Amino acid sequence: MFAKLIFISLILQLTEATRPAGRTRSEGECTSLGAAGCATCSTGDSGETCLTCTDPEKFIAANKKSCEDACNTSGGEVVDSAAVGPDGSPIKACKCDTEKGYQLQGDACVQAPPDGACSTLKPAGCATCSTGDSGETCLTCTDPEKFIAANKKSCEDACNTSGGEVVDSAAVGPDGSPIKACKCDTEKGYQLQGDACVKTQPSACKTENCQECTNKGAADEVCTKCNPTHYLTPTNQCVSDCTTIKGYYGDTDGKCKACNPECAECVGAANNQCSACPAGKSLAYSNSMYPNNGGTCGDACTVDKNGCKVCGAKIGGTDYCSQCSDATQAPLNGNCTANTRAAFCTKMGTGACTQCADGYFLKDGGCYQTDRQPGKQVCSSAQGGNGKCRTCANGLAASDGNCGECHPTCATCSAAGAAEKCRTCATGYYKENADSSADGTCKRCSEKIPGCKQCTSSSAGSVVCLESEAGTGGSTNKSGLSTGAIAGIAVAVIIVVGGLVGFLCWWFLCRGKA
Repeated sequence: MFAKLIFISLILQLTEATRPAGRTRSEGECTSLGAAGCATCSTGDSGETCLTCTDPEKFIAANKKSCEDACNTSGGEVVDSAAVGPDGSPIKACKCDTEKGYQLQGDACVQAPPDGACSTLKPAGCATCSTGDSGETCLTCTDPEKFIAANKKSCEDACNTSGGEVVDSAAVGPDGSPIKACKCDTEKGYQLQGDACVKTQPSACKTENCQECTNKGAADEVCTKCNPTHYLTPTNQCVSDCTTIKGYYGDTDGKCKACNPECAECVGAANNQCSACPAGKSLAYSNSMYPNNGGTCGDACTVDKNGCKVCGAKIGGTDYCSQCSDATQAPLNGNCTANTRAAFCTKMGTGACTQCADGYFLKDGGCYQTDRQPGKQVCSSAQGGNGKCRTCANGLAASDGNCGECHPTCATCSAAGAAEKCRTCATGYYKENADSSADGTCKRCSEKIPGCKQCTSSSAGSVVCLESEAGTGGSTNKSGLSTGAIAGIAVAVIIVVGGLVGFLCWWFLCRGKA
């Protein structure tokens, strides 16, 4: 009997010794979710998730944390007809109803407001809104006769002139049509600080919109802090929007800072806050409901990947899908998508679209939106265009939905291909006439300021450098002279001074001998 006990003990010890390190239970066994009706589970960063139910007639909840008698439709759940178990056989499970805008957040299906809908600003009279780092901002009013306040947080009967507001006659809505809106009266020194127009105190600094500087008023003045509504650039200038410098964003410390190297443009420092990608990369938004929050830059379209059959659309140097492998799908913003989600395509081809719904525009077999990448690079307005682009992103009017191209030196223009018809300039160029409503020719920044990569024309008529090559010269050229002219003048001055010094030396030497 004693020998049998020793033998059993040895067997148990051997079994324990051969158990894999850290393994305390059988594969797929549930611990915390067993009481919730789960039969098998997997364990990951978010803890246990349910794979199958003890009762095969029950449904795995959308959060995969329990087994229920039915899907919680009032909580945004629907039956997931494509659900399968670990062995590949069909199982009963629920998912969030994405067609109605529900997404899993934490352990619940939460309904996000539809694109453009207001939540917090709806009681303030706003009809449509956009969402960014500062929360919701008003785009249009429920009553079109009311004015959007300067802080874009409410709709009012009139602009608050006693609070520094004036009518913004250039204001337009998301579709490009004129709207009633207010702005801070900058001509009287008012600027938006927080939610109010505040009159700023004049500064002794000569740098525009600079609040604090060293060597005030001198030729070597350096701005160290801008007015509250402006940001300090790497070249110690002040700008109201850091995105005017491609590859930079405005930080909370009032400075323009470089985007993550993976981004071409961004809304923050992280690699998941890209708002545009380098050529050859495509943007995937972190949350498609909130494109203003940015996303990550990934690989461009590849045939037979993500359901794409043909990668025939090219925007900004990146390939996008033009035909899907599944004949019931079509490219939406360059990615194969089931047309049932938002009925973006009104006439389907075989895996492509031939007619887009109003508000979208057709390009190379796919439908695109104008408020997100990559469509916003091509078109700025498609509302009322019957599925075609109306106004191109480069400022040109679309011809039957097609956009012409500006001259390479222009960002926006009034005529295709004409160098003298630029309204605004491409990155690395400036226009001596800073008025974006007037035509002009764009010149390279480095021709005006040596080593300057990005620049702009100031209201004072000078050219201001916003980003320069490492270790290169000044940030402002106020003279209006070309670099060659300045160099010539410098050489002439040196010759004159040298001649004068030589003459004086000769004169005094001769006088000394005399």
